[in-house]
Amino acid sequence: MKGIDVSHHNTVDWEAAKQAGLKFAMLRCGYGSDLKEQDDRNFEANVEACDRLGIPWGAYLYSYALNTENAKSELAHLLRLLKGKKPLFPIAIDMEDGDGYKEKHGMPSRQTLTDIIRTVCAGLQEAGYLAAYYVNKDWYNRMIYPEQLSEYVFWYARPGVEKPDEACALWQNEIMSTGGEWPGVETDGKNGSDTDISFQDFPTLVKNKGLNGWKIENPVSIDTTMDVHKARGQWYGVKCSAADPSKIELYAGTPDIVTVIPVRRTQTEQFFLVVPIGQPGQSTGIWTRYGGAEDTAARRFVFWIS
Repeated sequence: MKGIDVSHHNTVDWEAAKQAGLKFAMLRCGYGSDLKEQDDRNFEANVEACDRLGIPWGAYLYSYALNTENAKSELAHLLRLLKGKKPLFPIAIDMEDGDGYKEKHGMPSRQTLTDIIRTVCAGLQEAGYLAAYYVNKDWYNRMIYPEQLSEYVFWYARPGVEKPDEACALWQNEIMSTGGEWPGVETDGKNGSDTDISFQDFPTLVKNKGLNGWKIENPVSIDTTMDVHKARGQWYGVKCSAADPSKIELYAGTPDIVTVIPVRRTQTEQFFLVVPIGQPGQSTGIWTRYGGAEDTAARRFVFWIS
């Protein structure tokens, strides 16, 4: 699938871009911490155009984080701008240092940069989004530990080559300086654009898994739809229903925060106890799955330790 990534630096004739065969777009929503003045001024209009024309889109935020506390604010920035929207492509944290900010302010260590990515991606995942990170070849090889990020979508900035030299689900294959262009797209008043290739059918994946605000018809019914707040050690009961209750799984996205215990089963229902074992302030998504099938896995609510 061929796509583009854009920010307010781009002027896009979305009708022309779609007519030229555009299959998706990655839209910058903002940069840095959760400040309204750091929202991308074209994000809302780009989302509206893509939704109106049926162009699947994802979003990214350019990171200025120097530590994981900064990363938490960047996560909040993403979640604020995504509220009420239904993207069909991943949500990414853009890790680079194009303007030299990180270098000028003391480049974080390789582990800290990895932890920044993990903080944002884990938070996106817990909120029910398909999380991704974006780096170039130098950052992949020298600045982060990609083996610690294997559960997240990798968006690889590797323009100007025939094919990516690292396994990735999204590939930024061209930028303006390597000849990137797409009909209907200008960058800072000049013809040209970043272009991308998706190796995965993200719209189908997102819809089937009920991610990014999409809902699925799940074979498991559950009696809890609102977030739950309980003190450590204070259990919470959950009732799930399905045609064959023996196939129902209830589990925590982060199992060292809560433990889930099956306690009783009837002909149509399975009862569980959810017991918080982590620390106050921690949270995890609570998921169901039916018969071990990954395409039935769905996040149902968030359990907070108060």
